[in-house]
This record gives sequence, structure tokens and C-alpha cells, in this order.
Amino acid sequence: MVSDNATPAWKVPASIAWRKVEDQAIVLDLESSHYYSLDPIGTRIWELLCEGRAAHEIAADLALEYDAPAEKIKRDVSELVRELSRSKLLASEEL
Repeated sequence: MVSDNATPAWKVPASIAWRKVEDQAIVLDLESSHYYSLDPIGTRIWELLCEGRAAHEIAADLALEYDAPAEKIKRDVSELVRELSRSKLLASEEL
């Protein structure tokens, strides 16, 4: 179990390649040959996750940046992180 004080460090596995094309991220799983695209907000979240930012930090920043309800942004970021993890496009480690 992750403690409240633990901050996950996010990393893109070696089997994942990605590139930003205009305002979208194209993410390719080299092992399965499946590719994914992220809309502009998803791309922003992806880039911040790849920098090792914690989901709660990203949500707080985006809520301010987009003047949106913090709880909605937090849910959306959490949902995307779960989906990226489930698809094995993003891995986390406890610090």
C-alpha cells in the first residue's frame, strides 16, 4: 500500500515510443504495435507525467490553468493515469 506521503515517480517503459504532433501525442507500444492518441489536454497530462510529476500536482496545476473545478480535474487526471497504467503505457514507482 502506498502511504499518503509517497509520491509516485512516473516513467515511460522502454517499449513505448511517443511523439507530439501538433497538439496531440501519438503513443506507440512497440511490443504490441498498438498506438494511441491523446487530445490536447491528455497530451498536457502525459507530458507532465513523463516529467515525473504526481497526478495530484498535475490536477492542481490544470485546475488553475483552465479555471476548472479542482475535483473534476482530479477525477479526469486519475482516470487517464489508470487507463495509461492499465494499457502499460506508463509505469509508476514509489519513492
